[in-house]
Amino acid sequence: MKIRHWILLIIVAVATLAIKSDGQQARPIAEQLKLAGVMPRGAMLYLQAADLSALMKRWLASGVRDQFYKSASFTAFSKSRIYLKLEERKTDFETALGFGLDENRLAELAGGASAIAIYDIGNLELVLVTEVARARAVTTTMFKRAPQFAERQAGDGVYYVRDVTTDGGRLNQQFCFAHVDGKLIITTTEGLMIRAIANARAGSADSLIADVMATAEQSMGFTAHEATMWLDQARLNRNRHFNSYWIHNNVGDPTTAGLSSIESGLIDLRFTRAGITEQRWFKTSDKGPATRDGLSGEQASELMRFAPADAQLIELHPGAAAPELTAAVSQALFGKLADQSWSAPEAPDRTRPSRDSARGERYRNLDSRFDVDVDDEQAPGRAGGSPVLADAVPKASTVSDFLTAMSATLTSVSPSGYCELVRSKSDVGKPFVGFERAVIIEIKGSELDRAGLERAVVDELRARFIVGGEASGLEWQDAESVRYVAQSLTGQSAAYALSGNHLVLASSQEFARDILRAALRSASQAARIDRTVAYYGVVRVADAKPVFDKLMSKLDGKTSPANQDTSEEKSDDIKFFSANLSSLMAASAVREFRVRRQLATDKWRMTTGNSN
Repeated sequence: MKIRHWILLIIVAVATLAIKSDGQQARPIAEQLKLAGVMPRGAMLYLQAADLSALMKRWLASGVRDQFYKSASFTAFSKSRIYLKLEERKTDFETALGFGLDENRLAELAGGASAIAIYDIGNLELVLVTEVARARAVTTTMFKRAPQFAERQAGDGVYYVRDVTTDGGRLNQQFCFAHVDGKLIITTTEGLMIRAIANARAGSADSLIADVMATAEQSMGFTAHEATMWLDQARLNRNRHFNSYWIHNNVGDPTTAGLSSIESGLIDLRFTRAGITEQRWFKTSDKGPATRDGLSGEQASELMRFAPADAQLIELHPGAAAPELTAAVSQALFGKLADQSWSAPEAPDRTRPSRDSARGERYRNLDSRFDVDVDDEQAPGRAGGSPVLADAVPKASTVSDFLTAMSATLTSVSPSGYCELVRSKSDVGKPFVGFERAVIIEIKGSELDRAGLERAVVDELRARFIVGGEASGLEWQDAESVRYVAQSLTGQSAAYALSGNHLVLASSQEFARDILRAALRSASQAARIDRTVAYYGVVRVADAKPVFDKLMSKLDGKTSPANQDTSEEKSDDIKFFSANLSSLMAASAVREFRVRRQLATDKWRMTTGNSN
């Protein structure tokens, strides 16, 4: 439970706020980001709020705040190493200063427009600036204790400083504050205070605003709303603390849109009564993943019409290469193919009482040996490689015939975009959770080779799920414009249908039917998408959470409800998915996320996300 929880805490906090910002007159970008002009250069991160005082008042009065602090998520975080280290550092500062540093103190100090810049994560070197009248600032607890601080001069400005020894005596820092030209400035090093006062008095080349503006001016459509963050991502990528605590651990992986390809970025949050809109603009390097043409707004809107109301995950993609699209179809119809990479057999245990016991221990971990042992030798080999085992006959190493056949079928109809759908459900009184998947493909070109498609699907079902390779009982039937495989195997089936110039492929006849019914809705009932998108996704968190809780509770071996109050549990007993993450979702009360990704130029990426 590391630094990611600070990010999650911010998300939980802002999810409760609904500050109306419609109808505001557009201002020059330099004026919108003016507090960056006070910050010295060299910051890794700059975060500003349009009205910090209003945000803090809403957060302190919010019911979501109480829910979060009572959640299993916060309980686990409060016992984590990074939390305890931050608490120790805060205690050292409080002891030296003689007053507390918490949410209430921040609310007391907060003025209108405010910003914070972070220069060193490990040493907590930062600058906080908030616009507040001097008459109000001098009434705060901090200013009342000014006589106990050393008073020093910086140019024609005065600031107050006190030395702080922290980190077990290994680190000497300062706590500095000043009021300059209507701004309260707080820093954790004296050098940053001197530089900030100089910038506040008169702009200089040492100001951070030049770096922030260089990103903002290239960010198409950027406007600062309630909260805006600027990132020097290249500098963050080189920081060992960021690398250690970044939850995704993808800093150096450009193949998965890793952070190594991002040089700088802007993130803006806008709060309205309808929800939160988050926009991101990233300047990328040549190391980023290759881009392709996007989906037009009309194409994306048409694909969205196929999404049933109970689909919990919706993803729209532009036209892809045949292998990528075929892999998506395979995943939807049959699920993920078992990884056939093998692990070395365990060393023999001479203490085992019998041969039968030893054989039972063979499957203590269900790796590829289990699949090899139970499969009939007649079953065709699947893609992904073959294990080499001393006590089993290896299967043939071949590329799946389905991938080859489906790739040819799809290429012939020139797919230009596709949509992936997932929904989950659980039956009352039953322990299992079921997942249904589908792919909807916009097609062009020649007529679909139905016979080839059906043959490829049946062959793959036989290869994956029937011992001995027999295909008896696998027959295609029709129901409500849907072709489906009858007599499904262990809950496994396949279905497809054509609707105009869209091909629907689904893991069940019922899901395909519901998709066709959804497509009959009028255009006004479906989500309307404007402008070209490189990706569009919807996550219906509230709809998926009950099934998520049931599944994760079963996997974690829990017998009590996932959303119960677990604040008194030991952090070691708080499972990440069934308790930690589940309680965080419950506390935030976020119902839905919508994500849109656009490409402005080869060097820029823009993402928009909405939450309700």
